[in-house]
Amino acid sequence: MRRGRKCGREDGPIDIVRLGIGMFVRRDGYTTVAVAVALLVSLSLVLATASVQWGASRAADIQEVADAAALSGSNCVAAFSTIAQVLDACVLSMGLLGVIVYGAGMVAAAIPILQESAPAILEAGEKILDARRGFARSAAEGIRRLEGALPALIAANSASCVQANSQGPVAYAGLAVPYPTESQSDFSSLEADVDDSEMKEAAEELRSASAEKEEADRRANEARERAWRADCVDDPMCMRSRAESLAGLSGPSNPDYPDVRTWKFDYARIRAVNYYRTRTQSEHPSSGSAEDVQRSAARREFYRYAAKTLSQATCVEEGDSVVLDLPELPHTTDMVKATTLYTDPIWPCTAEDGVRTLHCSLDCPGATGTGDGNASLADIDAGVVARCGTCRMDVAAMGNVADASTNINNGFEHYWRIVSEASKDYQKAVEDGKEAEQRMQEAAEKSESAFQRAMDALAVDRPKLCPPGAYGCIAFVMRGSEEELPGRLTGAFLSGASLPAGAAISAATLAPDDGTDGHNALSSVFDGLKSDDRSIMSGLVDGVADLWGSLLVGYGSAYEGVASAASDFLDGVGSVLGRRVASWLKGKIAKAVESAGLEPADMRMRKPVLVNSQKVLDKAGASQVAQVRTFVESLHEGGASIERSCIDEVLRQLGGVRFTIAEIPIPGGWGSVPLTIDLSTLGVGA
Repeated sequence: MRRGRKCGREDGPIDIVRLGIGMFVRRDGYTTVAVAVALLVSLSLVLATASVQWGASRAADIQEVADAAALSGSNCVAAFSTIAQVLDACVLSMGLLGVIVYGAGMVAAAIPILQESAPAILEAGEKILDARRGFARSAAEGIRRLEGALPALIAANSASCVQANSQGPVAYAGLAVPYPTESQSDFSSLEADVDDSEMKEAAEELRSASAEKEEADRRANEARERAWRADCVDDPMCMRSRAESLAGLSGPSNPDYPDVRTWKFDYARIRAVNYYRTRTQSEHPSSGSAEDVQRSAARREFYRYAAKTLSQATCVEEGDSVVLDLPELPHTTDMVKATTLYTDPIWPCTAEDGVRTLHCSLDCPGATGTGDGNASLADIDAGVVARCGTCRMDVAAMGNVADASTNINNGFEHYWRIVSEASKDYQKAVEDGKEAEQRMQEAAEKSESAFQRAMDALAVDRPKLCPPGAYGCIAFVMRGSEEELPGRLTGAFLSGASLPAGAAISAATLAPDDGTDGHNALSSVFDGLKSDDRSIMSGLVDGVADLWGSLLVGYGSAYEGVASAASDFLDGVGSVLGRRVASWLKGKIAKAVESAGLEPADMRMRKPVLVNSQKVLDKAGASQVAQVRTFVESLHEGGASIERSCIDEVLRQLGGVRFTIAEIPIPGGWGSVPLTIDLSTLGVGA
């Protein structure tokens, strides 16, 4: 029985295409087969995409590892730069400290009352410069050793970073290479010595002249006080009290001066003039005897001579001008012969029995003849006139007038002689002081020149830092083993695959961080020195510790901070008021410090930043292709082996994980304070 076509369709061949589509699509929708196929395709695509994403992410990880390795290498360069800057700050500040302390010693030497303390200050400056000299040598040696180990340290730190990123089946090997690969730094300025011999010699000359000035000032003050006491202070008497008792002087004619600082030699001279003028007017013989008449006449002429002589005497004390000529009054025969009392014809003569005879006065009982003019006492000795046998007036009688009153402590002339002698001592002391001050000025000029040369020695260019890695560090990292793709989900749909070996390159360099301040590091160094039991402050004069702290921490603004710190320190070296040489020298030293040209240091911390590797290579003059080929081919060992080899090299060059880069000798012989670097903070030996 034949079967007809469904739905009245005509007989004909079967439509193969329609039959194939019919497996997936029917008039009433999609078949089960269609749904199943769609799901299968979707899963295949999803899992394939996941596999691709997994592979891509794993492949990209190597670049991140290379970036981290480059940054870790530059971290070592940043740490080295900070260390070098701290060492330079210590060397420079210690040099400045020693020179400024020397300058303070020079200023002290120029102040007579402080010159005895100058040697101690100068010795402190010498010890500081000696300490600086030793420290500079050890710092230069230590920094060179550390710089020599820097390539290995960079490699060790970066290799450690690479190895730390190796997890599970993915293993990395690589390290960072510094550019330049060799040091181009110049640390000669650290070893630039400061010769203090010239400063020491100049300071000693200054101190010697200052000591002479001090001695002259002491003699001048002693002489002045001795004269003042003779004029105004009863011990047991004085000119003032004797003038009051003997001549009745008081008030403005006989004032009292209770303070030597307000007293002048001219005050004693004026008092003496008033005294002798009064005594001249009031002098009269107590009786008519020849002896009394002679003594009275002699006293009157002595008083008249004294008043005239002292009124004409030079007595100038105006500022630096001191001219004193206060003569001692004659009280011996020889002294009278040296005055006008001996040579002036002031004595009356008479003709006695045809002989021209000199009398003390016409009131002399022996003056009975006719007057015959006047004559001098010198005429008696020359035989021109005869001496009166009654009054016996002659040069010996004149010399006896002031003999007793000069040699006993109740006579006015006794105290005037003290004033006169003191004035000569004062004049000589002042002249000696001027000569000493002139030598001080010459020594101060020499000291200023020596100080300037010392500052010039310190004002050399700071160390040129161009260590390995200064241009940057380039990291080369390899992924040495293949890793199978995850197969739990994809195995039913995809054939097996693996992540191939790969390589990556990255570069980092240092850039200043405007948000940081390296002064904190310097403050920490200084605080560490202060806290040490053998503090560097132990052997120094007061104020030096604070000065060094200011110089050290102010390293970043040297030309400003040094001048200010030096000026403040010099201001504390005693008062220089009235001491011209000291004041002049202080100003010169402060100006020398200010004009030294100490350029400020950039104290911003450096931080690693990623850069294009080609920029680093171009700056170093290297070929990227050649360098990549060389270093990639050399990374055949595992990451752990590379890291271990680099660490061993660091330890070999530096001798251990803790490396003492320099020691600060403590002035005074109390040992030294080591500056030690712990390399474990950079991953070495950790």
